[in-house]
Amino acid sequence: MNVGGTPQSVEIYAFAPGIDPATLEVQIEKGVLTVAGERKLPTTAEAATVHIDERFAGRFRRVVTLPDDIDANAVDARYRDGVLRISIARKQSAQPRRITIQ
Repeated sequence: MNVGGTPQSVEIYAFAPGIDPATLEVQIEKGVLTVAGERKLPTTAEAATVHIDERFAGRFRRVVTLPDDIDANAVDARYRDGVLRISIARKQSAQPRRITIQ
C-alpha cells in the first residue's frame, strides 16, 4: 500500500492483484481508512506442491489514519489492473489560495 498526497487530495494505492473488486471493502470512519478483502487460493494450487509462495492467501486488512483536512464525502475508489486507487479530496478550506495584495 502506498499513501501520498497533493494539495487537493490524499491518494492511496493498494496493490491487490487477482482479487475480485466486488469483494473489497473500503470504509472511512472517524478519520481512519480501512481496506479489507480476501485472496483465495487458485484451485490448481491445492493439488500442486508449492516450493516458493510470495503471495499469501486469506483475509487481509490495512488501516490508515487520514489527515484532519479530508472530505469523507468526496471519495473516489477505482480498481484497475490489480491496483485499487482511492482518492480523497481535501476540504475546500484546506486548499491553498492566493491572497491579492491591494
